[in-house]
Amino acid sequence: TVLAWRDALEGDRQLLDGAVEGELGIQTMRGITWADDGSRIFVGVQPREPVEDEEEEEKDERNANGADSVPGLEIWHSRDIDPVPQQRVRANMERNRSHILSWELGMDPVLLGGGEAGESISLLPDHTGAILQDDTPYGLARMFGPIYRDVYHVDGSDGERRLLAEEIEFFSGVSPDATWAIFFRDDHWHTIELATGEIRNITEGLPTTFTNEKRDIVVPQKPPHGLGGWVEGDQDVLLYDEYDVWQVAADGSGGERLTAGAEDEIRHRLVRLDWDEPAFPADGPHLVSLYGEWTKRSGYGRIEAPGQVERLVWDDRMISRLSRADDETTHFYMTQRYDEPPAFHVVDGDWGDARRVVQSNAFIDEFRIGRSELIDYENDWGVPLQAALYYPADYEEGREYPMIVYHYERLSQGLHGWTNPSDRSAYNTRVFTQNGYFVLQPDIVYRPRNPGLSAMEAILPAVDAAVATGMIDESAIGIIGHSWGGYQTTFAVTQTDRFAAAVAGAPLTNLVSMYLSFYWNTGSTDARIFEISQGRMEVPWWEDFESYRLNSPVHHIEAMDTPLLMMFGDEDGAVEFNQGVEFYNAARRAAKDFVLLVYEGENHSLSERPNQEDYHRRSLEWFDHYLKGAEAPAWITEGVPYLEQQEKLQRGPAAGRR
Repeated sequence: TVLAWRDALEGDRQLLDGAVEGELGIQTMRGITWADDGSRIFVGVQPREPVEDEEEEEKDERNANGADSVPGLEIWHSRDIDPVPQQRVRANMERNRSHILSWELGMDPVLLGGGEAGESISLLPDHTGAILQDDTPYGLARMFGPIYRDVYHVDGSDGERRLLAEEIEFFSGVSPDATWAIFFRDDHWHTIELATGEIRNITEGLPTTFTNEKRDIVVPQKPPHGLGGWVEGDQDVLLYDEYDVWQVAADGSGGERLTAGAEDEIRHRLVRLDWDEPAFPADGPHLVSLYGEWTKRSGYGRIEAPGQVERLVWDDRMISRLSRADDETTHFYMTQRYDEPPAFHVVDGDWGDARRVVQSNAFIDEFRIGRSELIDYENDWGVPLQAALYYPADYEEGREYPMIVYHYERLSQGLHGWTNPSDRSAYNTRVFTQNGYFVLQPDIVYRPRNPGLSAMEAILPAVDAAVATGMIDESAIGIIGHSWGGYQTTFAVTQTDRFAAAVAGAPLTNLVSMYLSFYWNTGSTDARIFEISQGRMEVPWWEDFESYRLNSPVHHIEAMDTPLLMMFGDEDGAVEFNQGVEFYNAARRAAKDFVLLVYEGENHSLSERPNQEDYHRRSLEWFDHYLKGAEAPAWITEGVPYLEQQEKLQRGPAAGRR
């Protein structure tokens, strides 16, 4: 039931239920929204569940048969647009789908829609209607490719739909005054004038690209760098290229660059301090965050005029979380560095000298904690890259130390991030450095259809660059990663003997069988991940089996000479546990040094503290044995019989160390 009053004191009460058509019922999960002018209410509605008449005799027979008479069945069909596992995961969301109903008090309500499968709907900022997106025309395409949608304007007064644009992948909403909609296609930003439906390419004449060309996935259209917001008045939109902010006329009449980041490869991004304001003020000044692509310096600046940015704070630290006090002049921000715990600073309106007001971990000066630095290198095909190198806490010049390589895709941007030590993660950089290891975190870029080989072409040159410093014991280098990093780790040890030991958490090991599996946490097929996302394989395996084979660790098991520790949860919903089983069976048959840790009831990342601590401890024991020569417990050298495992685990971690 929805009750509404125009004047509560006068008791002018109106009831929506009676005005809703009989087959629709109010759905409370969407909530109730008032138009800003108070003229109408928007609520969610959905079809009522039909109440079927049932003869008493039929009801008695059904109750007598009970649940045992119903088959436990799902029907999976090759023409399913959404695979059944995905439908199962989304079942509750689909049950709660609702249309938006627009109700002007005193008038009949108007159904705006949005509740059908494949539809999504959002109200316009001025509450005069809605934008509806519909992906159903592209169902077959989105089974294994990008998701496209048709975009409609829905009139709030009569529910009329008007098609605005077809086959849109990157739709970025509506301007604050509902004058324009905006989307990205064919490497350009386009606006739609909502009043007329006219579409304009607003960036084709500007001397830059707004496409994120460094996003090295294989898709028809790479994503844009982003939209920073709108300028009040709805005439201009703020767009990003790789390094700069552009103010572009929404009608396509031109634009100008507000910052000058490209010259020094410093990324500028707008800072929104008041999220209650839907647009940036026309007269500025605009604050921007700053990040040096190759220096990793960061800070904040202020746009004084087009192309002129005053750097307010700029340092060899990670500087973030800018906020503003209610007086609108006092600002706060946080700084951190690998060897400096996070601290909060306050600065007045003229951005003079900042004052530190909060220092976390103030006791840290009592400990050795190491430091970090950048290493520059090129991958095998000449792309300039960087790696973050973290020093052992006990570093002494002239000594050589063991090193652990931790990797994923691009990680050098974490150079200045503070890390608290923790025994609940096997990948904690601080724990490794406190235990006398260098840690190297390299950047990786990819060639289509060669994810594993691309990783090798970046990781090995990074290792060479680190060894060239003279600080690394070349015979004591380990490698570790999780998920995609676990895949690259497992692949690496089948390609090179450069590493003395390896640890891989939840890795892909067979790209063909992984392609044919599901990402069970969401129910979506892994095929999409391989063709248009992180896998970067572009085509199904039967169209290029050789590339799938060449980049699958299990297909090179005979070449693996590096001891490998692998971890899986037996309920992994991201990388199927059977990926570990396949590699385990291959390693046993090939007589390789391999240990598989299987944690009962765990998903893709360990969540239970005893399991987290156990994996953490065993990873350290693995590296300490193979990289430092520490004595190996029996679980590393010979395995532990199942009954003995269970007995010792019941007696606690110390007993389980065998």
